[in-house]
Amino acid sequence: MSLWEDFLDDVFGDFKQPGTVMICFVNRYLEGMDDVKYKIKFDGHEKSGVTTAQSYCIELTPTSFKPIQIFVWSRKAKAYKKLDDVVAEPGRKKLVRKMMRTIKVPGKTDDLPDTQPNKRPDQPAPAPAPGPSPTDPQGITPDQTKNENDQPQARPRRPVPGEITVVQLKKIFPAAKDDFLQGIADECNKDLVKYHLDTPLRRAHFFAQIKGETGAKMKPVNESWEYSPAILMGFSDYYKTHTDEATQDGYLRATSINGKNGKIIRHADQEAIGRKHFGKLNGNRADHPNDGYNFRGRGLIQITGFEKYSGFMNDYPKYFEGHLPDSVNNPDIVNQAPYAIQSAIWFWVTYKDRLGKCGWQLADNGSKPINVQEITKLINGGKQGLKERQNAFIIAEAAFK
Repeated sequence: MSLWEDFLDDVFGDFKQPGTVMICFVNRYLEGMDDVKYKIKFDGHEKSGVTTAQSYCIELTPTSFKPIQIFVWSRKAKAYKKLDDVVAEPGRKKLVRKMMRTIKVPGKTDDLPDTQPNKRPDQPAPAPAPGPSPTDPQGITPDQTKNENDQPQARPRRPVPGEITVVQLKKIFPAAKDDFLQGIADECNKDLVKYHLDTPLRRAHFFAQIKGETGAKMKPVNESWEYSPAILMGFSDYYKTHTDEATQDGYLRATSINGKNGKIIRHADQEAIGRKHFGKLNGNRADHPNDGYNFRGRGLIQITGFEKYSGFMNDYPKYFEGHLPDSVNNPDIVNQAPYAIQSAIWFWVTYKDRLGKCGWQLADNGSKPINVQEITKLINGGKQGLKERQNAFIIAEAAFK
């Protein structure tokens, strides 16, 4: 049963026996609430978990009419808070709505220090003259339906910009083939709203990061760890303490001539680097030392690590149609169409930074270089290729205007 409305239509129950109970966490727009940590106690049993926007209802099968206790986690109090009990009424099917109240904490402005060189004016500056009122709804279609608290019952609807086109993508990826770009555009256009590619700003940030990962050809390739011993010892804690292995695993160049680097005469042992440095990073399993190499970066946004490869496979039916990719047992499939762009979309809509924001949410913060830097950190953990991505964003922003 996917919707709580269907549940209410289908449940009739027995007057003498408790029926099935469904508890749903929805916002005032009747949309599923994401990231609600809950705990439910009934008849000596306990259920707990965390909701998602797709899975926000919990079905219970009580054996008595005793009250059902519901608790939700308060980030402010760092403890569970108890909501009102749900009490059944024998012989009556009912819908009970209970609102979770939140508390607004007033902000505080600190006084300016006495060392300010300029004295504050005694009178505030006059307000600017008001601009003309808009004569049209500015693209918003309001919905006047309201709930019992006089709050809007449906979000204002904004028109989604036109579909992503090959012409736009060609400006960002001039070396890519048109038929390949058409496949990328077709995949994104299947559901621009669900994929959070429904504003020019989000599209510009998304494709700027893809260009930073794949270049002007937008070609998905395996992440390369062709590192010198010096680079390995520079960023890896493992190789800092195992310098002999850094010399052994890094690439070897011929003796330099006239101050120029010689040719690489022995390539880096990338499998060893993956096992030693990346083995337990990126959500890899501690008892699978080869995870670091097997689940190296692939796809158009270079998803990395067992955690992301398995997450992409498990979440696939929520976002996409078609054959389920076994990206755990066959990780190279992430470089194939359509999974290369689908894995990038999946990362864009699901993967969060330490503050709980996804790529599309960070994109909404703006178009400044610092905004590109925030998304770059989410994708590669640092500032690798930041300048190239900031330049790519300028091009992408112009392409989607």
